[in-house]
Amino acid sequence: MNAKKKKKYTLEEVFTPSQPAKYTFVERSSVNNRLERALKTPGKQLVIYGHSGAGKTTLLTNKFKAKKIKSITTRCVTGMTLSDIVKDAFSQLEIFYVTQSDKVESNKLGGGLSASYFGLKASISADTSGSSKTVVKRAVELPINPQTLAKFIGESGNCWVIEDFHKINSEDKVLLAQIMKVFMDSSVDYPKLKIIAIGAVNTAREVVQYDPEMRNRISEIEVPLMSVEDLEDILTVGQDLLNISIPHTITDKIVAYSSGLPAVTHQLGLLMCEASKVEITHNSAKALKLDIKTFDNALDEYLNENSDTLKAVYENATKISHKRKSENPSDILTAILASNKENISILEIKENLQLSDKTYKGNNLKKYVDELTTPNRSEILRYNKDSGTYYFSNPFIKAYSQCALKRDVQTGSMSPKAFLKEFRDTFDKELEIARLAFERDFE
Repeated sequence: MNAKKKKKYTLEEVFTPSQPAKYTFVERSSVNNRLERALKTPGKQLVIYGHSGAGKTTLLTNKFKAKKIKSITTRCVTGMTLSDIVKDAFSQLEIFYVTQSDKVESNKLGGGLSASYFGLKASISADTSGSSKTVVKRAVELPINPQTLAKFIGESGNCWVIEDFHKINSEDKVLLAQIMKVFMDSSVDYPKLKIIAIGAVNTAREVVQYDPEMRNRISEIEVPLMSVEDLEDILTVGQDLLNISIPHTITDKIVAYSSGLPAVTHQLGLLMCEASKVEITHNSAKALKLDIKTFDNALDEYLNENSDTLKAVYENATKISHKRKSENPSDILTAILASNKENISILEIKENLQLSDKTYKGNNLKKYVDELTTPNRSEILRYNKDSGTYYFSNPFIKAYSQCALKRDVQTGSMSPKAFLKEFRDTFDKELEIARLAFERDFE
């Protein structure tokens, strides 16, 4: 933990489900050491990957703060092009191009930029003198090659963080991989110059796939799911900072429901405190105890708050592009749920599918199951490479899928209240299985 103690903390400072954790940050030593080494190595480009909500951005944000590293961040959205990304970076650097100049006096970003480019700060008018007259255009309106891009960012002393790299168009990922190579070469002049791509579980593989020369030039850092102990640490520190007490029986449930994702732990912690009217550190010599009723209220609120998100995940995972006999996403999920096991192998999925289709061969089954672990299918499943088995990404989406598939109806055809009740009943039955399986993974 990296908190500098103070007397009072607000609830939103302690439990932060939607932004990087500060006071409840858990430092994972193995990942931290690799990240620090890569950041210190001149020319080394970074790809940080892992499941959504695993703490990738939190890890990097806290490391930048600790090491006083400057950065600009581009947040990608689906379909974004390389041109969009470059424009975003230049917008943050405030780079302008002089098309006409009678007299110019200004500060540059650095000493080595081409005479036709310079860095224009927001306060430039205060730094120009007398009859200075310039006509400028934003540099993003002009053709920029990778070498010039590296020079601008290098002169500014920044690293370039690209979040959600996996959302970029495939053809632009090829170009970005090549830009990474240029950044590596330019590090001779700018030792701190780096691209740090943050993305989903297959991001590192994509960079190497698009440019094999990058295989030994990037540091691929996986941010794994959090262990039971790490998730418990978040709750322990949160209780200390807010002067509250959560019984072990409840923290065990929160950890199980989180399925390794600190974002869920933070969300449930926040909702429990809100249900107990805890807005700031409890002002008493004795910690305020939160009970099971408070947890149940928080869980109901979580399900209500996230029902649309879960529905979107389920519908995206089960959408049909090309209908296939016995191998549609809903067929596969039904076969997984029919096993009544937390983890299931390809062979077991195949056997369950053959119960309803005796002629099913399953030659392409692994391909279609693996698709369900990708962002294109909302990562509804995860793959355990040690055991070679698959499992639902969290108990919430498992219960939601089970409820929808079991009733064999479209989720939208039930009233929200009826579906939520069905969902909660199903979810309660899944708790013990999920808790035991999750703890077993970290034994």
